[in-house]
Amino acid sequence: MIEFKTTIAICLCLLISVVQAQEQSQPDQAQIQKSEQLTLGALIDVVLEKYPVYEELPARLEEAAKYDDRSSNLFADALSVELRYQTGKIGNNDNLREYEAGLVLPLWRLGQRKASKHLARGIELEANTFAAMIRWELAGALRAALWRIALTADRVAKSEKAAEVSVDLLRGIKRRTDLGVLPQSDLLQAKQDKLNSEIRLSSAQIEYANAINAYRIITEQNVIPASIVEERSKRTGIDELHPALNYSTAQLERAAAEYRLIKETGTANTAYPTLLLGVRSERGGDDTTAEESVGVSFSYPFTFGSQMNSEKAAAGVQVAAVRAEHRTRRRKLETIAHDAERNLVGAERENNLAQQKSELARQHLDMSVKAFELGTMHLFQFLLIKEAAFNAEMEASGKEIQWRSAIAQYNQAVGELP
Repeated sequence: MIEFKTTIAICLCLLISVVQAQEQSQPDQAQIQKSEQLTLGALIDVVLEKYPVYEELPARLEEAAKYDDRSSNLFADALSVELRYQTGKIGNNDNLREYEAGLVLPLWRLGQRKASKHLARGIELEANTFAAMIRWELAGALRAALWRIALTADRVAKSEKAAEVSVDLLRGIKRRTDLGVLPQSDLLQAKQDKLNSEIRLSSAQIEYANAINAYRIITEQNVIPASIVEERSKRTGIDELHPALNYSTAQLERAAAEYRLIKETGTANTAYPTLLLGVRSERGGDDTTAEESVGVSFSYPFTFGSQMNSEKAAAGVQVAAVRAEHRTRRRKLETIAHDAERNLVGAERENNLAQQKSELARQHLDMSVKAFELGTMHLFQFLLIKEAAFNAEMEASGKEIQWRSAIAQYNQAVGELP
């Protein structure tokens, strides 16, 4: 009897120690390392350059640099050379012959260069805010992946502890059954309890392995920060500095600059005014010497009427679409932030309730152990109470992790970067 009491006491200690376990055992098929030096911010820096969308950034920066160079240039476009030859009859030197060569200088329209500078600044701002927006998106993906690992790792650890409790309990029940103290039906119940704990452990290990695999796909890393707990951001709601909204504002400024370029200059195409500086050599059929001359010509393409109105209307449609998208994104971000705040409040409340429920379950388990030792409780009832205590411990630990995860989700929603 004393030996069986010892076995029950050991089972109780193992079960109660589940909630206090800090080192999670990891299944052989899913191993990942923890680093005390690695932080979430440092992890983002490492992963960012390999993030697929990040490949757009060099191209966007190059586009911004090209537009800036172009708007700072003295001429509106690349210079060109114009050559012309004219004769009365090909192959007959007695007819008129003219040779002409000139340098074509594309000129800026009135106000076009200034508008182009505004557009260049808009493109540069869009590129810079794009980098911050991608970092914010990656932070959200990493936060979700890391807290998924934390939750599934906790389930594995507690399932392993529960499996150990079931094994020890089965060993004690079998010993008493062999002595004829307990019936064979109790041994069958204990075996079923052990199998249930193994099934639960297997499911937890699969979830944990899937979480690690998802993290590796995102990061291409096999190490995670040892601590991912965050303090709640002091930000409330969505402000203009939110990375996603800031990028949307930059997109709107670029579209407005493109519209302004067309509005002030009449066109966004390459029909620039040109200045031609050229020389001409001509000789008639009876002349023995050529006449040399220098000339200057100027051309200015007009854009008015239906042509100008159509381009202006198309640019106006683009601005309206970007403005509508900007307002929609703001509303979406505000909704996400509101939901994240409410979820955080709910997660904190549920965590407090789950801790209270877990404490009651442990007290109930204490009472049931004493009752089972005294023989006033059947094994079936004891297993039900033990299972309820395990579920309460699992729920309490999971709710605490979900509460801390909700803090990270709130920080993500309001645009707080690690």
